Amino acid sequence: ELTWWLLPQARGQGLALEASRAALRQAYDGWRWPSVQTYMKDDNAAARALVLRLGGVCVGRPDFPDGMARDLYELPRC
Repeated sequence: ELTWWLLPQARGQGLALEASRAALRQAYDGWRWPSVQTYMKDDNAAARALVLRLGGVCVGRPDFPDGMARDLYELPRC
């Protein structure tokens, strides 16, 4: 799973995009993972925009242990 957290003052500078691309390269090319997935709450527009910018594709909407359903995205190699 790919996830990220940035302090408010660090947002909007492309840091999450750059870090996500580096993490995806390491996961796929360094560790040879077959897939990387992520999910977020429906109201997290910033995370959804980042996933889409990375080329993420929605592959389902499973229920999570907290009782909430969330879109699950498969992330491509960068």
